[in-house]
Amino acid sequence: MDENILKAASLESKAAIEELEIVTPPVYSAIFYDIAKKYGLDEDKLKEATLELIEERVAKLIDLNSKSSRHIETLDGASKKALHAMKERDEALLKESISETEALRREIEKLKESVYRDSLTRTWNREWLNANCLDGDGNFKRAYFLAIVDLNYFKEINDNLGHIAGDKVLKYVSSHLKSLGAPVVRYGGDEFLILFDSADGAEQIDECRESIISKKLKYNDHTFVVSFSYGTYDCEEGEHFNEALKEADKKMYEDKEAIKKRIPPPFR
Repeated sequence: MDENILKAASLESKAAIEELEIVTPPVYSAIFYDIAKKYGLDEDKLKEATLELIEERVAKLIDLNSKSSRHIETLDGASKKALHAMKERDEALLKESISETEALRREIEKLKESVYRDSLTRTWNREWLNANCLDGDGNFKRAYFLAIVDLNYFKEINDNLGHIAGDKVLKYVSSHLKSLGAPVVRYGGDEFLILFDSADGAEQIDECRESIISKKLKYNDHTFVVSFSYGTYDCEEGEHFNEALKEADKKMYEDKEAIKKRIPPPFR
């Protein structure tokens, strides 16, 4: 089954529940199932797709576990060689263990990339955010100037041009965000977080948006403008991530109201 169909149904369901004050699992399930039917997904197909996704995720976890085990064994062997070489003052053996350790370090970097990178945009993912920026309680390990970015009219792009075009837009916008030089995290379908070191990030992201708005994109016979809304928050060390995100999110929605008055829907 095409995973893009599931993405589309999920995004539409997310949009449908945004206006609801309370969303319980049964409510979400009913909304998602009704929307899924529009995409030709009946109960059997949904079960099949769920199993496929679970099998895919399990296969990735098994592969990751296998690679981790091999790396641990290699590191153990290299460290034993290094200790023996130092005791015996064996330069050749020491060089061999150093070479093995350097090769292992490169493999570990590749492994970290596969775990922490979003496969579509090559930005960081939530796992990276949790491992590198937050402590075990979800508090920031150090101060950041946080920005949340949300694409405008993204559902309309998907609906009118299809999800391949939507993916191209996500990659296009994320490449501009990455050029700012701060870590970029794909937080949701069309939501990104940027972790700046200082409040100068607000000016940078505004310039980035103006650069994107100034260009017209073309896909098949359609020409359109892409834009995004953003909100920022100056996070202190030890501040809880959810509280910081809530504050940035408020500003982002205020910004969205303003920018949508300036940038009309792309296909109307």
